[in-house]
Amino acid sequence: MDVREFDEFVKRQQGLTPGVTELDWDNERKEWLKYLDKLYKKIESLLSKYISSGQIQLEYGTVELNEENIGSYSAQDMVLKIGRQSVNVEPIGTLFLGSKGRVDIIGPGGRAQLMLVDSKRPGPKPLVQVSIGFGGKRPVPPAEPSREIKWEWRIVTRPPERRFIEITQQTLFQLIMEVANG
Repeated sequence: MDVREFDEFVKRQQGLTPGVTELDWDNERKEWLKYLDKLYKKIESLLSKYISSGQIQLEYGTVELNEENIGSYSAQDMVLKIGRQSVNVEPIGTLFLGSKGRVDIIGPGGRAQLMLVDSKRPGPKPLVQVSIGFGGKRPVPPAEPSREIKWEWRIVTRPPERRFIEITQQTLFQLIMEVANG
């Protein structure tokens, strides 16, 4: 590491990096809440047969979230009542590495995660990449072509092999049964 890299680091921490635009945090929060609403509508749609017949009751509440840069704000949470069981759909936040948001599904049998991710990604990227340079020079990583990201909600599988699974009626039913100890 040289002095130039450290200088750039210090400037980034102060928000003084030239050519880098400041994020509109208010817009980030609004966008996150819109995606959260889309998730709830999708869950309602996939469970519509059970909701309309009264076998599943939906309740909405409000949860207070507090995130760095965004601050405190209110978001909706959802509770699915299935007989005596309750399954909570609880927003966690929007500022997560490699995603645009996370929601936890919580029931008496456990917890699962949904993440708002790039629909083209099969799973999380590794956090650490190792590259070996020769002659004191670092290799230049290949540039990824820029493209518009399509954000979609996905079920995140448990470790060790974390993958993103599309939310369908079948995968949602399986997830609910898993966290409800069904």
